[in-house]
Amino acid sequence: MTTAAHAPAPAGRREIFLAAAVTLLVLLPFAGKAFHIDDTLFLKAARQIRVHPLDFYGFSANWFGTELSMWQVMKNPPLAAYFIALVTAIAGETETALHLAFLLPAVAAILGTYVLARRLCSYPLLAAMATLFCPAFLVSSTNVMCDTLLLAFWVWAVELWLRGIGGDGFRELTGSVLLMSLAALTKYFGMALLPLLFAHGIVRTRRIGTWALSLILPVLVLTGYQTWTMSLYGEGLLADAATYAILFRFHSGVLVFTKALVGLCFAGGCFASAAFFAPWLWSRRALVAAAVAALVAGGIAAAARLVAQWGGIAQVGVFAIAGANVLALTWADYRRRRDASSVLLLLWVAGTFTFAVFLNWTVNARTFLPAAPAVAILLARRLELHPSLSRATTVIPLAAAAVLSFAAAWADFGLAGAAREAAPRIVAEAGGDGSGTLWFEGHWGFQRYMEQAGARPLDFRRSRVLPGDRIAVPLNNTNLLPLPAQSFAPRSVVGVPVLPFLSTLSPAVGAGFYTDIWGPLPFAFGAVPPERYAVVEVLREIPPGEIAR
Repeated sequence: MTTAAHAPAPAGRREIFLAAAVTLLVLLPFAGKAFHIDDTLFLKAARQIRVHPLDFYGFSANWFGTELSMWQVMKNPPLAAYFIALVTAIAGETETALHLAFLLPAVAAILGTYVLARRLCSYPLLAAMATLFCPAFLVSSTNVMCDTLLLAFWVWAVELWLRGIGGDGFRELTGSVLLMSLAALTKYFGMALLPLLFAHGIVRTRRIGTWALSLILPVLVLTGYQTWTMSLYGEGLLADAATYAILFRFHSGVLVFTKALVGLCFAGGCFASAAFFAPWLWSRRALVAAAVAALVAGGIAAAARLVAQWGGIAQVGVFAIAGANVLALTWADYRRRRDASSVLLLLWVAGTFTFAVFLNWTVNARTFLPAAPAVAILLARRLELHPSLSRATTVIPLAAAAVLSFAAAWADFGLAGAAREAAPRIVAEAGGDGSGTLWFEGHWGFQRYMEQAGARPLDFRRSRVLPGDRIAVPLNNTNLLPLPAQSFAPRSVVGVPVLPFLSTLSPAVGAGFYTDIWGPLPFAFGAVPPERYAVVEVLREIPPGEIAR
C-alpha cells in the first residue's frame, strides 16, 4: 500500500512556459466574444461596485421577469464582480478588455494544475493540457463569470495546502486558507475546500493537529460575510443561496435516477479529454462492457424521453459512459493506492459530482468545472501503468480533445454573438419609426444588448403596455411568459445563424451547457436551428400584472 504522494518533480521552466503559451493561444481567439448568460449580472454588479463599493447588491434588476432587489437575483458572492469593477474602471466595459483580463485566472488555473500535478503524478504537462482541453474549462474560460476565477483560487489553495501539511509549513497553510476564503467569496461552492482539505489533513497526518486551526480563518470569513450581508439586506446571502437551491430542487420533481444519468452525461462531456484516452486506460473486456452499457444508457434515455432524436439518444449513451469512465478512474486510483493523495482526489471528484448533480439548483457544466484538474491528474496517474507510453502516443487523444473542446467553445461563441447581432436589427426593424415603446422578454446576454440599444425589459407585474408598442421575444432564452391571446399581431422574425451542427444551449438537440433544463448534454451534435427573435405589435392595452396571471 502506498503511503505517500509522489515527491514533487523538478520544475520545468520550459513546460511551464509551454502550458501558459498554449492557454493564451487557445483563448485569445475568443477575446471578442459577446457577453453571454450570467455575464450580464456580473456587469450590473460591477457598475454598482464602482459607485458604492460596500453595497455591492444594493440595487434592483429585472432578471426573472419582474424587478427584484439584486440580492434576491444574484446567487453568487461578489468577488468576481469586484474584479470586473477594477478592470472596467481602468479599461472600460468592453468585451475585449474583460476577456483579456480573464485570461489571468485561466492561465493561473492551468499553471496551478501543472504545479499540483508535479506533486501527484509523473505527467504534469499532460494533466495541465487535459484540463485545458476539457470542454468545461475551455467554454467557461471564454465567459466573464466567476467560474474560472474560482478554479484558479481552488487549485492553488490545494497546492499550498499539500506543501504545508507535511511539516512546519505555516506560510503555505496561511496562503492556502487565504485562497480558500477568496474561493468561497468568488463562488459559494468554494466552501467545499474546507471539508475536502480537512479530510485530507486527517488522512495525511492521522490526527487533528495544529494545522486544523488554520481552517478557522475561512470559517470566520464566511461567518463575517453572512453577518455583513444580513445587516445590508436583511438576509444573509450565504443562507439565501442554499435555500434557493433546496427549494428549486424540491419543486423540480425530477427522479434521482434520471438526474444521475444526466449527471453522468455532463461528467462525460465536461471532461471529454479523459474519454479519448480510454483505449490506454482499460482492458478490451472493459471497453466492450462499456459499449454495451452505452447502448443501455441510450435505451434508458429514449424511455425517459430525455431527447427525441436517435442522434441525441446515441450521444446520451456515449456521454454517460464517458462520465462513468471518470468515476471509474477515481475509484480505481483509490483502490490501487489508498493514500492521502488518492483520498484527496476521490473526495474532490465525488464531492463535486454529488453537489453538481444532486444538490445544485440545476445540472450545468460550470458546477462540474472545479473537478477538472483532479480528473486530469487521475488520468495521468492511470497512464503511469503504461511505462512505455510515449509522448507521441498522448498527442493523438489530446489533439482530439482539443478539437472537440474548441468546437464547443466556438459554438458557444456564435450563440453569444447571435444576441449581440440581433439587438440592433430588432431595434431597427421594430422601432425604426419612433412610435411606441420597444419592450423585450428574455435575459442573459440578450438583455445586455437590448438595454444597450435602448429597449426596455418587460416587467410581467409592473409594465403597462400600450397599443402600438412592440415586444421582442427571443425564442431560445429564459424566464419567458406567453403574452395574452389576441392582444398582439406578428410583425417580424429576426433570425441569426449559429454553428449549424453543434450547440451548447439548444433544446432542439438536447444541449444544456448552462442548465440541463435545456437538455441532458453539455453540448450536442445535430441540426442546430438559427437563433430566432419574434417581434410582435401590441393591439390593445395590457395592464400591469395581466401577463403574469
